[in-house]
Amino acid sequence: MTCALCKEREADKKNTHFLTDGIIRSCLNLDGSKEREKGFYFDLSNDNAFVEFNFQRGTSIDKLEASLGRQVSDDEIEKAKAIPFSVDNVFCSVCESYFTEIENKFLAETLPKFRNTNLSEKDKIGFDDVKSIRLFFYLQVWRTSVCDDTLKISGDASENLRKIILNFKTIKDSELNHFPISVTYLETIGDEQEYTTNYVGYSSDTNPNLIFFNDFVIQFYEREDTIRYFDFYGLNSNETFKELINYKEQKFLFNIFANHKRKQFLNDFITAERVKQTINSYADTFAKLWLKLFGVYPPSQTTQEYLKTLVGESDFHILKYTKENIIEVTLKFLQDKIK
Repeated sequence: MTCALCKEREADKKNTHFLTDGIIRSCLNLDGSKEREKGFYFDLSNDNAFVEFNFQRGTSIDKLEASLGRQVSDDEIEKAKAIPFSVDNVFCSVCESYFTEIENKFLAETLPKFRNTNLSEKDKIGFDDVKSIRLFFYLQVWRTSVCDDTLKISGDASENLRKIILNFKTIKDSELNHFPISVTYLETIGDEQEYTTNYVGYSSDTNPNLIFFNDFVIQFYEREDTIRYFDFYGLNSNETFKELINYKEQKFLFNIFANHKRKQFLNDFITAERVKQTINSYADTFAKLWLKLFGVYPPSQTTQEYLKTLVGESDFHILKYTKENIIEVTLKFLQDKIK
């Protein structure tokens, strides 16, 4: 197999992290440590109703089960043998060294200005080093799109990003700042374990492509004319949305969420996703029950009527039900239908 970056050499590199390990590791580890392969993470793909749980092979099962409040299944243990957000034989060793150079510059020069700085009084922060910052975040977008089909970008955008990364040593700012991109920093205050309350994953949405990257959230657009405002649980605001999209900029701006705002954002996001999972789960269970009773799957209109009975005027009401409540509501709905 030929390397996806240079398209010349054999793709001989094992265990290439397509989301930079130095950023995500503290989020994935149960204690927030920088040890490898120890912790759990989530898949934020829209292909899943909620956030799919997974954990790494070095994780303490006792700690894991204490955190989850349940036992871990054999299937989950088997799945844990894979190293998260990494691939084998997609890139070559030479190109891997290019990735490392781009990553190390950001980790050494830019990251400490976030993680080692009190940003609680700021709502944005700007940097003159547009090139190294854009290269670092382009690397996350491009490698993820190459390595995981969930995050999709067009062939033209992918090829443009590939050439930018391949020629990173000589490329000029004016040649790489034409992709609109917004990055939010989620200030994470507390001990190292606090990072485990963040998330790692990406959405199958496009325009923007969305990546949760521990204490950073990336929004990537392919063209200026595809920019559209969307709230996404308070990630963006009407007042600052355009200002915080970097496009042909002289200074790269980051949106800053103070620690309390980070917690609220993540809580709103996960609560809404839990609602989505719960609704889908109940719809699936109802369909199987209907099939067992009547030999066919229910009409979509009937399923929607059933869900409306559960949620009332707000989808969030669905979280209030106990198992007994659901059985009672479902039986009454079925009785009304067959009268």
